[in-house]
Amino acid sequence: MPSFSPRLFSTLVSSAKPTARLGAAGAYLFAFFSLLGITPATVGLAVLTLAFLADFRQWKALWREPVIKLSLLFSLYVATHSAIVYLFAGDPARSSAAAEAGADWLKLILFVPFAYWTGAEPKRAPRLMFLALVGFAIGFLRKIDWASFDATFFATRFESYLPAIAFGMYCALGVLGLVAARSAFWSSRRGPISRGMSTALWVLLLLLMAEGLLLSFSRSTWLAFVVALLLLMLLEWRGRQRAGHNVEPARPVLVASGLLAAAALLTVFGTQYSAVIDRVAQEAPTTLQVLQGDWSEIESDSVGLRAHAWQFAAELWLQRPWFGWGAGSSRTLIAASERPELMMEPGDWLPHLHNSYAELMVQFGAVGIVLMAALVSLLVQASWRECRSGSTSAALCRYLLASLVFVLIWNLFNYRIVRHDGLFFWIVFGGTAYSGRLWRLIEEARRRL
Repeated sequence: MPSFSPRLFSTLVSSAKPTARLGAAGAYLFAFFSLLGITPATVGLAVLTLAFLADFRQWKALWREPVIKLSLLFSLYVATHSAIVYLFAGDPARSSAAAEAGADWLKLILFVPFAYWTGAEPKRAPRLMFLALVGFAIGFLRKIDWASFDATFFATRFESYLPAIAFGMYCALGVLGLVAARSAFWSSRRGPISRGMSTALWVLLLLLMAEGLLLSFSRSTWLAFVVALLLLMLLEWRGRQRAGHNVEPARPVLVASGLLAAAALLTVFGTQYSAVIDRVAQEAPTTLQVLQGDWSEIESDSVGLRAHAWQFAAELWLQRPWFGWGAGSSRTLIAASERPELMMEPGDWLPHLHNSYAELMVQFGAVGIVLMAALVSLLVQASWRECRSGSTSAALCRYLLASLVFVLIWNLFNYRIVRHDGLFFWIVFGGTAYSGRLWRLIEEARRRL
């Protein structure tokens, strides 16, 4: 388990710089509330950002960094694009959407100050990840209507916290993180009482996240999770193969913990087995029609709605392929089309295109999606270099890579990035992935002074 000894808040207590104490406090506050409470998370984000602006001195080195250059270029493109749409759209609804959604897209650059404070201390990244998981677990438990803790609970008060698809996404990432970091909880270097408590906490969190993943009944989330979990297992197997004889033999406590975890997961899956199988089999004829290219009589179920939305997105993009229609434009364009196949219910239009890549293409055109793809690619490269150098733990590296694959698949079927939870997720994961590279850059700049 990530160490929460008195040294956890050493930066807050002993640092000579008030900005460092504020930045660390803001990072911890933001991480804990990122999936628990919007207002305190926003306060934490504001604090860590202001502290970053006050503390950071290596601006010349920052301007030369490709990730920063591309982040600023993407932000400039979004700001200019949104301003033009706002002024010349000729439709108050589209102008308002461009201003609001454009501001949300600009907030993506805030992963940089979070990366700065995350990398300021070597062990801070796993602590912040763990705090985010604990905050999410508390939010889960606080919002559950225990009287309807079954496949229908998303239709009751839980929907006000997170919709089922988004909730399933974060539960899946929680399971992946717990699996990747299991040795930190199972460590036999602790005393028996401490080891037993940390193992029990790990099992409880795993059960909670696994149950939430199943109860989301999101097939796209299940698909992305299975692929990411298999990748995580493959990465761990390859890591052990490369380590060869340096790998210590499995101790009894680790074997027992693994068996306990497997039993817990099988129990959770067993309680929902029939419902999961039924959900997987639902809308199979529609899926087959889409795969065969037969779009003439597609049902308006969840698969059919997505297929029609993607077809509409392709038509919109072909009309404005380079620069798109503007931030937040898809919702107004769907309603303006008056196509009945884009209605979830009579009078209730689809809120978006159910595909993050389609949204980028429609809102910002080919230029926008190329800039975003390049930014993500540079982030991955920066994180990969830190993993290769050994400055980032192997468990965290494997988790970040598995999470990336999960999100790339999940985004094919969903769109969440400009909602508060999607934005906060990007800041936490993007900032964590970039933290090692950013601090290496800072240290090199300091040595040159």
